[in-house]
Amino acid sequence: MMSDELDAYSLKVKFSQTVIGELSQNKATGLLKLDYTEDWQQNGFAISPRLTLDNNHDASVTYNFLDNALPEGQARLLLAERAGVSEKNVFSQIREIGEDLSGAVTFAPNGIEQIENEPIFRLLSERELENRLDIKDDVGLLTWDDKPRLSVAGVQDKLNVFINENGDIGFGDGALCSTHILKFEKKNCLSLVLNEFFCMKLSAAVGLPTAEVEFIRFGKHPALIVQRFDRKYGPESKQVLRRHVIDGCQALNLPRDYKYERNLGDNRDVQHIRDGASLPKLFEFTQSMSSPAQSTQWLINWQLFNLIISNYDSHGKNVSLFWGKEKSSFTPAYDLVNIAMFPQFKHVLAMAMGDEFDPNDINAYQLADFAETCEIDKKLLARLLSGLVDKVVTTLTDTSFIPDLVQFNKFSKQEQVYLEKLKNNVMSNAKHLKSQASLISIIEV
Repeated sequence: MMSDELDAYSLKVKFSQTVIGELSQNKATGLLKLDYTEDWQQNGFAISPRLTLDNNHDASVTYNFLDNALPEGQARLLLAERAGVSEKNVFSQIREIGEDLSGAVTFAPNGIEQIENEPIFRLLSERELENRLDIKDDVGLLTWDDKPRLSVAGVQDKLNVFINENGDIGFGDGALCSTHILKFEKKNCLSLVLNEFFCMKLSAAVGLPTAEVEFIRFGKHPALIVQRFDRKYGPESKQVLRRHVIDGCQALNLPRDYKYERNLGDNRDVQHIRDGASLPKLFEFTQSMSSPAQSTQWLINWQLFNLIISNYDSHGKNVSLFWGKEKSSFTPAYDLVNIAMFPQFKHVLAMAMGDEFDPNDINAYQLADFAETCEIDKKLLARLLSGLVDKVVTTLTDTSFIPDLVQFNKFSKQEQVYLEKLKNNVMSNAKHLKSQASLISIIEV
C-alpha cells in the first residue's frame, strides 16, 4: 500500500528511453521536486538551465519548467477538468500527457511498464476529423478515444498528430509519437490559418530558419500542418527520434504567466511593471549559448521580421532553443502571424523595443534604443534590418511567390484578396522600416 502511495506522487523522468530522474510531489505541501539519477548527473546535462544537475534547484524552478510544457487557454482548462484537478496542479496534468510533451523528456508513472518498442498507429480519417471540427467549439479537440492528445503550449486550437511516410494522419503511441501539429481557426479568427501560412512561407522565402508548414482543408475547415522540429520519424526503424527543446520562458526560468514583458498587463497602474520575458533578457541569455554571435544574429533577425510582418504577439514562449549537452541554438521560427489584420486582438508589442510597446511608434529612435538596451551594435542592427527588408520586398514583388502559393493550394478569390491585403500591410511596414534603418547608427539615446 505504501509503495502505491509513493508511486502516485512520483513519475519517472526519461530522456529517449533512459530513466534520468524522478519527479515527485510533496504530499503535504504540493511542492514539486525533480531529482536526476547519479548516472545522469555524471554523464548527462541539465534539461533546462536552472534545473541544475546538483539537484539543489528550488521547487519553483521545477514548477516553471513543467508549467510551460503544458497547453494554455481552454485546452489547459479541459486537461485539468479531465484530470479532476485545479488548473495549477501541474503534477497531475503532467501525469496525464507526459509521454508526448515538446522536446525529448517524457514523464511516466512508476510501476507501469509500457511496450515502448512497438509502434502503434491509430488512423485519423479525413471524415472523422472533419466531423470533429464541425463540433469542436462544443466538445474541444483534447480527448480522442478517451485519451488526451493535445500537449503543445499555446492558445490556438491544435492537435498533435503522427504522419507516416504515406502521408496518413493519425495518433502515434509506443515507439511512435507526434511528428506534426495541426492548427485550426476559431470562429472569431477567420483567415488565421491563411495568415500564418503566408507569414511562415515568407519567412522561409527570405532565408530565415522556419518550421515547415503546409495548408490543408478538412471539408470547410482550413488547417495548417506544422512539421515538428523536435521530432524525426525513421520509416525503416518505425521509431520517432526526439530532440530536446526548451522555450524562452523555460530558458529564463519564468512561469508561463510571464511570457509577456508586462506580466501584470497593460493597465495604467501596472504597465510600468516589466518582470516578464523581454528582449534584453533573451539577448543576455544568448551570451551563455554555445555560439553567442550566431545566436544574437538569429534573435535580431527574428525580432526584425516580427516587426515587418506585424507579429505583435512575439512573446517569450514563441521562441525556442535546441538544448543539449554540447550545444545550444535557436530552433526554426514558428507561430508567425500578422496581428495587425485582426482588430479584435490587442495591438501592443509583447516585448518592448527599448521602452516602446506601441507598434505604430517604432522609428529610428526606438530601434536605436532597442540596440542599446540589448547591447547590440547599432551599425549591425541597421545593416541587418536593411538587408532583411530588401529580401522581403524582393520576395513580395516577385511575380511567382504569391501566385505559386495560390496555384498550389487552390486558394479562392476571397482568399486571394486577403493575401493581397496581407502583402500590402507587410510592404508598408517594410518600406517604413527601410526609411529608418540609415538613421539608427547616428541616433544618441
